Amino acid sequence: MKMKSDLAQLRYPARWLDARSLRLLLLAGFFTLVLPVDAQVPRGVFSLSPSGATCRESVLSNPNVDGVSIRQDWKDLEPTEGIYNWTFLDSEVARIKAAGKPILLRINTQASKPAWVTEAIKQAGGTFFTFNDNGIQTVIPVLWDPIFLSKKKAMIAALGAHFTANTAIKIVWVSFANATSEDWNVPHTPSEVTAWKAAGYTTEKLLDAGKQLIDATMTAFPNQYLTIAVAGNGDLDPDSDYVPRNAVLAARASWSGRLIVQKNNLATFNPPAPGTGTVFQLVWDSRPTVGGQMLFNCFSDKSYRMNNGVAGDPAAILHKSVNICAGYEMNFVEIYQIDVLNLPAEIGYAHQVLLGLTPPTDTLPPSGAPRAPTGLKPAP
Repeated sequence: MKMKSDLAQLRYPARWLDARSLRLLLLAGFFTLVLPVDAQVPRGVFSLSPSGATCRESVLSNPNVDGVSIRQDWKDLEPTEGIYNWTFLDSEVARIKAAGKPILLRINTQASKPAWVTEAIKQAGGTFFTFNDNGIQTVIPVLWDPIFLSKKKAMIAALGAHFTANTAIKIVWVSFANATSEDWNVPHTPSEVTAWKAAGYTTEKLLDAGKQLIDATMTAFPNQYLTIAVAGNGDLDPDSDYVPRNAVLAARASWSGRLIVQKNNLATFNPPAPGTGTVFQLVWDSRPTVGGQMLFNCFSDKSYRMNNGVAGDPAAILHKSVNICAGYEMNFVEIYQIDVLNLPAEIGYAHQVLLGLTPPTDTLPPSGAPRAPTGLKPAP
């Protein structure tokens, strides 16, 4: 299936592609013609397994689960430089493929990088950035560090050589603005902005790091879609969403039809579509290739993170969050495996809504069973 150019699909206001953006893109050689993968973006519910943990058999047999997200830490995949342990990934990919589920593949690279990567950066005299991560002093290499980028690109190349021919793997994760997890997270309190500047931060450096890693992943996985989480950078750049906006634009200009834009803090308190004036607007403007991930699990979470700390019925909280996803026309949503196991009615509901089999509703489905289809055909 031939896809339309994503330049036409982005629908950005003209003010978003300013002269500076164009200059950066042209100088970096972003505008190239690349044919998209010949496939449709996977749709529906993706069960999100813990890092390094196997997917439950009951998840694999659940007809309302449309795909599975596999996660592994880089330090476990490549414990010694250039020596890879494929045992976990090979086993999980084979199990999920046998179940007929598409796979979203993610390697945790920042907080879970091997010690030898950090040591190599130190030996090369690299620059590190220190920030407070929820009360824990955390030190990472600067996001544009050339040694970090080269080691990560080598791992990506090996991952692609091992897996791109596997037809079950449909989506691969890519990240470059991730200070902790693989989600977009560039610390940006006033003191952190000052510290970034002192460490040599520029918007151009972060965009270049993004181009390097996106290009490396696209090249390593020519048969897959790539997905990237987006968020804001506060006052680090010309505007809060400048880097994610222009990184998306550049990647879609170079790799037409293959980049999925994803938001990874889906919850009841998200702004409804189109999210004007928030980073959610970037998701709206990036349709039709968009996806998401729930902020946290609903079942057994006594902090009620998915409901902004307000106590509520876990099923109702997930139900409302799914409706917000539907408003942004997301193709797929990653839902934590614990919710998939314990909130089956809501997983059935999410499956129906995301596949276009039934419209969103404020009414909860009957306990233990999905909502019945309304007769609507799945969206193309």
